[in-house]
Amino acid sequence: MIEPRQDSAHPLRIGWIVDVQHDFMEPEGRLYVRHLSEPGDPGASRVRQPIIDVAQWMHSACNLVVYTGDWHGHDDDEIDSVQPDPLKGTYPPHCMGRSSDALERAGAEIIAEIRPEAPLVLEVDAAAGQGRAVAEASLRSGQPIFIQKNRFDVFAGNPETESLLAALAAASARPLHITVCGVARDVCVTQAIDGLQAREHHVTAVSDATWGLGLEPEDVTLARWARRGRVLTFEELRRGR
Repeated sequence: MIEPRQDSAHPLRIGWIVDVQHDFMEPEGRLYVRHLSEPGDPGASRVRQPIIDVAQWMHSACNLVVYTGDWHGHDDDEIDSVQPDPLKGTYPPHCMGRSSDALERAGAEIIAEIRPEAPLVLEVDAAAGQGRAVAEASLRSGQPIFIQKNRFDVFAGNPETESLLAALAAASARPLHITVCGVARDVCVTQAIDGLQAREHHVTAVSDATWGLGLEPEDVTLARWARRGRVLTFEELRRGR
């Protein structure tokens, strides 16, 4: 991990990896990310290696790396074991990080190739001010951050995300430039990017390191992101565009 520069002339570069968890990324996962109306869609396995490549680039090119992950319990509003309906924002149990069942909890793990070692965890029920503490500790140590969330939207699913971002900007005295990859493009990724852009952060989305459920056409999603930020392929990103 490179050390953050201490001058305000350069942005604080953050890699932001969304929900690259077993239940979403593995074909046998509880909520494997694939187009809901196209049975032949290969799904998230198509972008597994691109996401790994982008994550490795982030760890070498960014000042710090943030992972997010669904961290559900059976009582969460977005979990419906009986009649889940993605069009209404409900899904079957997945990424059950708060379950008492070890097999269910395993589905919430980040895929092994890019699982962070000893991350600083912003817990799903973090107390007020914990976001600031995690941000400041990460800037000191260079450790990655793992944000647990109980909703698809990281800002609603862990309200301390707000204070974490504010603290990163304040403590470094630099604007935040955030590069994003992960799944699912039209759920958790777009809610993260839309939220970051609404908060006036500079966002680069890596178009070939994400996959969707078909809830919104890919070109519509990418065009919306591009209006307020950048959308690049990994090769364009790697070449420094």
